[in-house]
Amino acid sequence: MASLFGKIFGDSPKTAATPKAFTVQVDPKKFGLATKPQGTVHVQFESLKQKLTKLSSNVENNLMLSIRASTKQNNELAASAFKFDEEYIQKGKFEVEYLTLAYGAFQELDEAQQKIVRDARMILQELERMAQFALNIAEKTPFVQFENVQNLHKDEYDLKPMGDITAEMIKKAVEAFVSGNSKHARETLDMMQEIQGIYDKAVAKLKSTVNDQNIISHTGILSILDHTKACADISCSISSHFC
Repeated sequence: MASLFGKIFGDSPKTAATPKAFTVQVDPKKFGLATKPQGTVHVQFESLKQKLTKLSSNVENNLMLSIRASTKQNNELAASAFKFDEEYIQKGKFEVEYLTLAYGAFQELDEAQQKIVRDARMILQELERMAQFALNIAEKTPFVQFENVQNLHKDEYDLKPMGDITAEMIKKAVEAFVSGNSKHARETLDMMQEIQGIYDKAVAKLKSTVNDQNIISHTGILSILDHTKACADISCSISSHFC
């Protein structure tokens, strides 16, 4: 019977290789977790906000890197986006997750303090989504064809400026939480109009020029547009909590 199951499902490996997911080099002992804040709660939260800001910056950078890789058809640059995610973004997500979970569940915080933790965790989860969207963009690099691959700052669908604006929106959305300044949140919402304009114009051009020869490339470009716009939409969602 065991032999039969082995044939159906495959024999168990003789040795257990370390899953790639566990290669992220983190040490939770360095996070300074404790059931009571080490110092004041304010200092603890300032440290958390700094880490969230750093994570946000890394997500912004990888989004722009992925867009540049795809529009320039640079597979090496696209691969570096995955490496950057593994070395910096995954580590940052791990740390912020541990901090928010420990603070929210194991420290006796008042309701206002709990809200700060909940907001930080909400932003973390949204940044996780955007980090994955950046990798989805990088994946399209071998399958898209742009006309102006030699021009660093321009492509015919304005993806470069779209990415730059979206990255700024991510930054402002997180700043609205960190600083408590609702102006940043409102500015993020206002910038969405420009993103929508770029998106609509690009999609219209794709639809008007698609044919059986370029449909694979056009579908890839549409995917990049959709993922970039999704990041802008998420930034607005974050900002809506702090207006």
